[in-house]
Amino acid sequence: MQNLSFFNVNGNIGRGAYEDPQFPTAASFEEHLDYLGIDRSLVWHVAARDLNPMRGNRRLLDEIAEAGLEQRLLPAFIVTPACFFEYGVLDFLRAHFSDGRVRALRITPDVSRFPIREIERVLAELAQFKPALFWDCRHDHNEQDIRDMEHLARTFPQISFVLTQKMWGGFGSVLDLMWRCPNVYVDTSWLHMRDTLELLTENFGAERVLFGIGYKSHYGAAIAALMHARLTDAQRALIAHGNIERMLKLDPLKEKKARPSALLQQKPLWNVFRTGHPLKDVEVIDAHGHTPPLTRGWIIRQQDYQSGIAALIAQMDHLGVSHLILAPEVALFGENFNGNREVEDLLVKHADRFSGYLVFNPLYAGEMIPRLDEFFQRGFFVGFKLLPSYWKIPATDPRYQPVWEYAQRHQRPILLHTWDDKYDSPALLKDIAPKYPRAQFILGHSGGGTAGRLEAEALAQAHPNVYLEFCGSFTTPRPFETSLQLVGKDRILFGSDTGGHDQAWELGRYLSMPLPDDDLIPGLGANMRNILWKAGKAKRTAPGQYPK
Repeated sequence: MQNLSFFNVNGNIGRGAYEDPQFPTAASFEEHLDYLGIDRSLVWHVAARDLNPMRGNRRLLDEIAEAGLEQRLLPAFIVTPACFFEYGVLDFLRAHFSDGRVRALRITPDVSRFPIREIERVLAELAQFKPALFWDCRHDHNEQDIRDMEHLARTFPQISFVLTQKMWGGFGSVLDLMWRCPNVYVDTSWLHMRDTLELLTENFGAERVLFGIGYKSHYGAAIAALMHARLTDAQRALIAHGNIERMLKLDPLKEKKARPSALLQQKPLWNVFRTGHPLKDVEVIDAHGHTPPLTRGWIIRQQDYQSGIAALIAQMDHLGVSHLILAPEVALFGENFNGNREVEDLLVKHADRFSGYLVFNPLYAGEMIPRLDEFFQRGFFVGFKLLPSYWKIPATDPRYQPVWEYAQRHQRPILLHTWDDKYDSPALLKDIAPKYPRAQFILGHSGGGTAGRLEAEALAQAHPNVYLEFCGSFTTPRPFETSLQLVGKDRILFGSDTGGHDQAWELGRYLSMPLPDDDLIPGLGANMRNILWKAGKAKRTAPGQYPK
């Protein structure tokens, strides 16, 4: 669907107290929409969340009008329970809903500090207008929030309730709420989990899913996920724009409003991928994957090995991914030695598509250390995988020393889960990485949140054997292109965390970064290939050459 229109439900403008401004002005947000090819967007003002709803809501209307963007940016008013009591606010809201200029509300209860149920009195005053209410779930939610939303959805069946910016954690509660209440919807902005669009469509219909984008740094992730999902063109169109147009009683656009960005001329890979076609003529080695079965809140339907691996191969073929290096879930969260061996036996026949990271859980060091040579000499495993924060054994624990020493002797890569916590924060490796310069340290998720990302950048800048791995790095608004420019394009590895994550979502986010393809191609495969060359597991990529 080359000319599909996109209508984002999740936009914001303005400067606030809690984050660096992503879109200080309406014009800066319009530029972002143009780059992504998005025609229209709901938008709210950061000042309405961080300072005062009515002050920010008024500024929203003024700034949209001053920019001449009334046909492209549609206002969504932030409300809190205090709006019921403040002088003139209800009259202001009624007036703008009555004249049709405003058709959507938005709540951010964690930032605005109120239990969701308390918004009921405001909704009772506006229910006659049948508004759409958008709940920003990005910061967090608990089970009481879900039950409060269920109460509101049952109390006001004429209101559409949309959960936005919801990711993996707690997504089961969202599915339960949608099952209980037919007027509850979800947006796509942070749905990075594999097969989630298909799951939602099959269980609730495409009519219950709205298109949304997340942080500016997510760029085209949601577009790629939608375009590569196993949906019909009609379902795709509903999600992209049809559902929100129906909800807000708006006519579809007759012509696109997004103006193509000049930068897209230097991004042929993204131009192909964003239309739902696979990548060609470029090698993609996904440096971070997992086998089934998954748990801990993941909802992935293929949980046996055979169907799960077949689904991964079909996914890789569909997207144009050449090779995937994965870690056995059964070894990460079960019996270490037998879990590694079980997956090796299964996947060795697919050695053209898969390699493995040998999971080393220090709890099983006595079994694993004598067998390391045996595992690596058979050829399927190319490096190590460590998960310190899940095992609650910090990366500085001396029980990991056999891994560092083995990787040093054989120049093996080590994929470490890194996050800004006390178990695997990148800063914990500041004395380890330089002590083992022949070991190749791959920082899974590039440190996670903002603090972890900054630590990851510093570690990679200080030590040439440290690499930033891409997947999961969307949890901070810090642009990944900033990290790439700081550490160099030869120290970046594309990984998707597939098995759990949507490979199309992560690959779309990577390819749509506002950098020329020449800056992104090394991270797609050549850098990982050169790491494997050091370990004797691949041919080296010649400078400037990126084989398929």
